[in-house]
Amino acid sequence: MNRQTQFVFVPSATRSHRTRTGLSLLEVLLAIAILGGAMIVITQLLNLGYRSAIEARMRTEAALLCDTKMAELAAGVLPLSGTSGEAIEENPNWNYSVSVENASQVGLLAVTVTVAQNNVGNQTPMSLSIVRLMPDPDYDPTATEASE
Repeated sequence: MNRQTQFVFVPSATRSHRTRTGLSLLEVLLAIAILGGAMIVITQLLNLGYRSAIEARMRTEAALLCDTKMAELAAGVLPLSGTSGEAIEENPNWNYSVSVENASQVGLLAVTVTVAQNNVGNQTPMSLSIVRLMPDPDYDPTATEASE
C-alpha cells in the first residue's frame, strides 16, 4: 500500500497581521509635509541670496561712482566746492553731494563725497560716502611763513 502524504497549508491562528506591501496614508502625508517644508526653506534661502546679490551689486556701483567723483575732484575736473544732490550724468539713478571742510592740518581739505541712489521702486535706497584729504588749492605756504 502506497500511502501518499499530503500537506495542507492552514493559516496560523496566532498570525494576526499580513506582510506589508505598500505605504500607509500617514506615511505618505508625512513625507509630503517634510518635502513641502524643505521646499519652503530652500525658496527662502534662494530669495535671501537674490536680495544679497542685488545689495552687493548696488554697493559696488555706489563705491565705483563715489570713487569716480572723488577722482574727478582730485584731478580738477570738478571744482573743490560744496554741492548737494547733483545728478550723475553717467548714471541718472544716482545723485552725488560734495562737502569741503578745512582739515585739522593746515593746507589740507577734508573732502567728503556722498553718492545716493534715487528711490527706485520698493528697494531701500543705497548711499555711500568717502572722505579724503586733499591739498588746499588756495593755500600758500610762503604767506604763512612770512606771517610767522
